[in-house]
Amino acid sequence: MFNSLLYLFIGSCMLYYGSEWIVKGSSNIARKLGIPSLVIGLTVVAFGTSLPELIVSIISALEGSSAIAVGNVIGSNVANVGLVLGLSSFIFPISVKYDYIKRDLFVYLISCGLFILFAFDGRISQFEGIVLVISLVFYILYSIKSPITDQSISEEVVNFKMMKLIIYVLGGIAFLSIGAEIFVDGAIYIARYFGLSEVVIGMSVVAFGTSLPELATSAMAAFHKESAISVGNIIGSNIFNILSVLGLTSIIYPLDSPKGVMGKEVLFMLAYAFAMFVVAKLPQPINRYTSITLLIGYITFIYLLF
Repeated sequence: MFNSLLYLFIGSCMLYYGSEWIVKGSSNIARKLGIPSLVIGLTVVAFGTSLPELIVSIISALEGSSAIAVGNVIGSNVANVGLVLGLSSFIFPISVKYDYIKRDLFVYLISCGLFILFAFDGRISQFEGIVLVISLVFYILYSIKSPITDQSISEEVVNFKMMKLIIYVLGGIAFLSIGAEIFVDGAIYIARYFGLSEVVIGMSVVAFGTSLPELATSAMAAFHKESAISVGNIIGSNIFNILSVLGLTSIIYPLDSPKGVMGKEVLFMLAYAFAMFVVAKLPQPINRYTSITLLIGYITFIYLLF
């Protein structure tokens, strides 16, 4: 039991540092190419912080634990809004501008709809995974070709050498790969030790662990007054979690989707998606009452799981 807890701790640390290096390298590479902050958050940073979910889900599926893969995505999407946005905006002022994120919020709602449609029969097939990945490719291309141009582009990266940034990315990928496997092994053992269903452990412990990069990235971006990257990271990560994580994982290994998760858990994910619309319409920056409401919703989600 102690070894499993140690695996979770070591895995979480490796996921955190691996993702931080990927985000630091890839976001600065993107900025060197002159891509606006919101687009960086929605695409490059979101992909970097979603890599733990991707690797964990692929390993879980290959080890016969599809429920952890599916639960991880649902739990991470709930955590990204309830925990990450709630906690980040409680500590630091974050502004969510509706006009600049409404397109991506609608893309996220459509992604949720595709997930529900594909998972409702209890299985996400390889063909359905291909549809999800193709949708992701179109989204990325559209985001790059039609960027939100009001965001300033940081000049801070001028002193970074390209080779150093590439090393950050490659080192981050290596840490993520090893850390994800360690984390999954520990989570699966704990789930079976306590007799918990794998979908519950996937939505709680695993989802929290793989959401640590989003939490660290969004909080740090908010601290540096980069609200665009902070908000873009959250929305983009949720889109990537469905289209990329579930898409690529089901192409490699078709996923079984327990029908039990298509009830209140998915409703929480949808509720938080609509909550983003409401939050964006409220006076900015996000006030602490709104932040606390988001956090209470997440705590309620975890409580209902157990």
